Amino acid sequence: MFRSARFPALVLLLSALLISCTASTSTPGPTPPPKTVSLADDVLLGMDVVDVQRIDTDSDGELEWLVFYRFDQVGGQGPVAALVYDVLPRPSGQLPLLCPYKLRTPHENYLAQRVPDVSLVDIVSDPDDIVRKEIVLTTSEEAAFFRMNLDPASRLADVPPLYYCIGFFRSAGGASFNPETLEVTVTSRAGFERSQLITKHSYRPETDGYFVPGTTALNAPIGSTIDFAEGIPPAILDTPYPEKIVLAFYQTLGKDNAEPKATDYLTAQAAQEFNAGALSYGSPFPEDQLKYAVVKELGYYPTQEDSTATTVTVKVVFHSVSDQSSPLIDVQWTLTRVQNQWKMDFPQS
Repeated sequence: MFRSARFPALVLLLSALLISCTASTSTPGPTPPPKTVSLADDVLLGMDVVDVQRIDTDSDGELEWLVFYRFDQVGGQGPVAALVYDVLPRPSGQLPLLCPYKLRTPHENYLAQRVPDVSLVDIVSDPDDIVRKEIVLTTSEEAAFFRMNLDPASRLADVPPLYYCIGFFRSAGGASFNPETLEVTVTSRAGFERSQLITKHSYRPETDGYFVPGTTALNAPIGSTIDFAEGIPPAILDTPYPEKIVLAFYQTLGKDNAEPKATDYLTAQAAQEFNAGALSYGSPFPEDQLKYAVVKELGYYPTQEDSTATTVTVKVVFHSVSDQSSPLIDVQWTLTRVQNQWKMDFPQS
């Protein structure tokens, strides 16, 4: 009887010890610190790092660290700046260094309001014919271009800057970059706020980039056009803005199936002259040889609701079907209200 009573007790004791040992071995210990250096957590302490990308910024075949961070934050939002970290090889027997290089924009402008898209594009040729691609950072409103300085001193202290800016564009209306043509198109509503037209300026790089050499002033645009932000409105004939009528007329030229037709923007007398080929709207080419027209400048006097006549001036370049282009041609139009619609009456060129 005594033996049989002790046996279950011994079994219970062994079971308790086993459970205790299992519980103690399954409890996780403290997480060991990471064995690699984190730029955000170990190096850039106190800075709001929003993105780190690995990209070959200096075309040496090795990946650098491109870091984006925010500053001057309000409510978790703020402008974005950028810098590059690179491993700098040292002479034999010396340890390599991890060096930072700022991407500086002209006059300490902020880079963007969000993390930009990143690409590498060959924009400027090097004297030694080695291809070193430039860093291109773009958003819907900004485009920034950075080129590497070949001065060996820049590697050690970033003085002069290792990466210097060769082009910087910003517009609330939009800025876009075409990597095939290297053209930057900047869109602006300035001067046309009431009628919501836009101006598009196009830029191409020259020998040293998009800036006039030795300055941070942009090169002169290669072309400018005035356009509708979203195309010609379907009810354009009812617009209260005569400058829109003139722009739509010139954009319709050369389009056989356009609706409204070019003559719909004209008074009855002007339409009759247009159909007879006698209307002097500026084109040096016959109507059947005209491919399209580009409005470069547009001037007008603000009208009121009860205005019955006004003047709009326009500067246009005409293009023929044989790929000929006219010089810039000035035309001044008188417009009148006909049944509450603005109509182009007669031109002076």
